[in-house]
Amino acid sequence: MTLVGGLLILALVCAVSVCAAADTGRDAAVFPLPVLAGSVCLLLCGGYLGLLVPALWVNYALLAALAVGLGVHAGRERLKAALFSPGFLFFAAASAVFWLMFAVLQPMFTQWDEFTFWGAAAKLLKEHGMLYPADPVNLKAAAGLPGLGLVSFFVQGLSPVFTEWQCLAAYDMLFMACIAGASVLPRRRWAQSAMVLTAGVLLPFFFSVVTPGSASTVYANAMADIPLALLFGGVVSLWFAVGPGKLGLLLTALPLALLTLTKDMGFAYALIAVFLIFLDLLFGQEHKDRRPLRVFGGALWRAVALAVPVLAAFLSWNRYTATCLDTGSGTVGGAGLSYGQVLTGGLAQFFGIGRTQKFSDIMGLMGDAFFSRDVCLLGPGVRALAVITLVAAAAFVFAGKGAARRRVLVTWLGFAFCFAAFYLFHLILYCYNFSDVEAYILKDYERYIGPYYQGWMLAMLCLLGRSAAGYAGRWYRLADGALLGAAACILAVFFWRGVPTAGFWTNADSLYLLRQDVKDRAAAANEVLDWDDNVLVISQGDDATRWYYYNYELTAHVARGYGGYFNGVDKSSRWDSDFMNLVESENWTLYDYKAVCTPDALVAYLIEKDCDYLLIDRADDYLERDFSSLFEGGLTADMPATLYRFDPDAATPFTPVAVAESEG
Repeated sequence: MTLVGGLLILALVCAVSVCAAADTGRDAAVFPLPVLAGSVCLLLCGGYLGLLVPALWVNYALLAALAVGLGVHAGRERLKAALFSPGFLFFAAASAVFWLMFAVLQPMFTQWDEFTFWGAAAKLLKEHGMLYPADPVNLKAAAGLPGLGLVSFFVQGLSPVFTEWQCLAAYDMLFMACIAGASVLPRRRWAQSAMVLTAGVLLPFFFSVVTPGSASTVYANAMADIPLALLFGGVVSLWFAVGPGKLGLLLTALPLALLTLTKDMGFAYALIAVFLIFLDLLFGQEHKDRRPLRVFGGALWRAVALAVPVLAAFLSWNRYTATCLDTGSGTVGGAGLSYGQVLTGGLAQFFGIGRTQKFSDIMGLMGDAFFSRDVCLLGPGVRALAVITLVAAAAFVFAGKGAARRRVLVTWLGFAFCFAAFYLFHLILYCYNFSDVEAYILKDYERYIGPYYQGWMLAMLCLLGRSAAGYAGRWYRLADGALLGAAACILAVFFWRGVPTAGFWTNADSLYLLRQDVKDRAAAANEVLDWDDNVLVISQGDDATRWYYYNYELTAHVARGYGGYFNGVDKSSRWDSDFMNLVESENWTLYDYKAVCTPDALVAYLIEKDCDYLLIDRADDYLERDFSSLFEGGLTADMPATLYRFDPDAATPFTPVAVAESEG
């Protein structure tokens, strides 16, 4: 039922898209992205009211009714004509291929951040049927944005259980919708659309930073970096296809709201997209009324209309999480400053007012990173910008005269101006929001900066495709050649440096060995556990990987551990953490991350955290020697993963209730 349910949802999205295209005369490729985004917006509203599951079924009913109503009104002949859209057929076929492939291969999450938030959020939405701030359970980042999780929830609505491969297939449907919207051309030119589609599909590989020949998680990744990039470029490209009318504003507004809900930085990306659309309204359109005030006023009210869903999504979610989690006013990092104070302070330092040594150092590092830190398969940002500029130049040359050529120039300049502001914003974040250790290595620089380049490139490819398809001059073959060259170069670089040994098309079992081991062990414990239970996980020698996997797999609340020293009474020498490796003081250097503990301290900590269970994933000689007396049957260094019920009043506090015999 999982595969059938996913294909039925895909069929529903396709039906709405074709019927809407037939009724409005638009290209069917422009509708999948707004349909997905609109579904997320409706589900979010239902979630705010505590009616997430009813909202899902209302959404399905509305989409079905919309498809029937629009299809009947359009008629058979217009429906047949609407089907033959290169971008739409690509969306339908590519999405179906992902569903069928993933149903066979069943890829799983593998990256830490998928277990700290991105994958866990999608799982909890499906399993609990409510927005996670109201029921955070194991979710560490309970205030994180819900857009991607709601996409997964919408697509998995007909499935009886949550599966990771369905979540990944849902996100790939979203990616295909973004790319399909960028391929809509003034005339139905299959060849030009195919070139844009080819380049668009390869962009996530092109803007990845991987070791040649390594395994790739592109298209098998639940994190927000690729969705952020493709939505950013996709919504700008969609605007080029739908135009400034009322329908165009609606079709653009819905993906803008989804972009806002994708990641914390999605709000900034959405506002940048609105600004770029505002510039296009001013300079990229033919205006019948050329009076400057009229032109400016018309562009301004449309831009404001597009900004409304962005602000509504951002502010409503912040208000909802503040209410559910009882959080105060927002501050940034460990500085205890408001966002306004950080921004004004950072700008003042940028212009030399009260500049600190740290700001000067980070500014130098950010400047060097533009020329040295890889953001794509060709290397650093300066090379990525050069490629984007070449594509924009070709689009400008073949755009013809007038508004089309102004659109290309102004769009590139707008992207460049916003990139400078975006880069400065990250400079400020590194100074205020990161520890010195993280700031001085520009932690995750590629993940933060890379999506902007990727979205920018997708928009420029869209404009190059439109220029080539619409060019009517004597050099029209050269225009087609420029588009073909851009797509061919991306393809060549992919085969030169980017082809991984394993990707979404392979069943890379080696990636899942550790995942599967923890999954099997957790399954045994889940026979006993329930969501109301609190369990502390001990895995000696872990580097946090296994702890995060358990945090995701267990159907219970996983208690946080501690670092430092705790004697069971004095808490001043310990600090909050996630996972724990229990050590004795004379073995302080046994593990990189330590929680010095005694048997009495362990019991006291479990009482303090109101734990019902203790899961020992992996033991060692220290646990066997000093803690065995607390456990019924004792402990051994090579024991299997065992779940113990905790009763502090019993003579032997820990009683085994589940044992997993997996190897690890």
